[in-house]
Amino acid sequence: MKHKMAAYQYYINRMNKLPLNEKNRTIEWQTILKITHNNNFPANKITTLRKRIERNNTATKQQGNADRKKNKWTTFTYYSPKIRKITNLFKHTDINTTFKSSNSIRLSNTDTTNRTQKYKCRGIYALTCKTCKHKYIGQTSRELKQRYQEHTRYIRNNNPQSAFALHILDNKHEYGTIEEIMELIKPIKDTRLLIPFEQFYIQKHHQENKLVTEQHPGEHNPLIQLAIDTTKTSHEQKSITSH
Repeated sequence: MKHKMAAYQYYINRMNKLPLNEKNRTIEWQTILKITHNNNFPANKITTLRKRIERNNTATKQQGNADRKKNKWTTFTYYSPKIRKITNLFKHTDINTTFKSSNSIRLSNTDTTNRTQKYKCRGIYALTCKTCKHKYIGQTSRELKQRYQEHTRYIRNNNPQSAFALHILDNKHEYGTIEEIMELIKPIKDTRLLIPFEQFYIQKHHQENKLVTEQHPGEHNPLIQLAIDTTKTSHEQKSITSH
């Protein structure tokens, strides 16, 4: 209720502060009442709120800016109604309280994964060229962040030591931040599996024409080809089932 009333208080304050003539102010008020009706909110609460706001505004104007008491404000995160027991302690002080929500739209649309931990993984990774969108496939038993720093260091030093650096330098293409171009394709803890899975994903991206041309796909391996064909068949069956 507190947040809902705050929203309507904003609408009413906006209506009072905008340079509207009486006719347009009436139209604005009817719009606010329509919003309350569409949301099944009691109109009498909004009418009472408007009277209180206008009464307070009148009292403030009469008092004058010179005599207005400068109160301090403090903000609390409204995580439950229990927070009221704390804020009630400030009622008889010169400190006003206001609330913020811990469940905002910004937080709902933010990836809450710890970015530091995300790039501490090891396994098979891909680096995507920002210009042509083709990928370099690599494997590492160290942290992804270390491998990214090595690749970018090769580029900055004009050292085509990796196929990704060679691709960027020869084609004058663009590379980006670790968040923009690096992804962990498959996390792997057993280092013995790094090379087989690397070859699998290199072949797979090569056959899909997504691999940077500077990276050699390696010799044809029947076992890897069987794994790729099996993966394709599995995806096709899932696609047919979903349709």
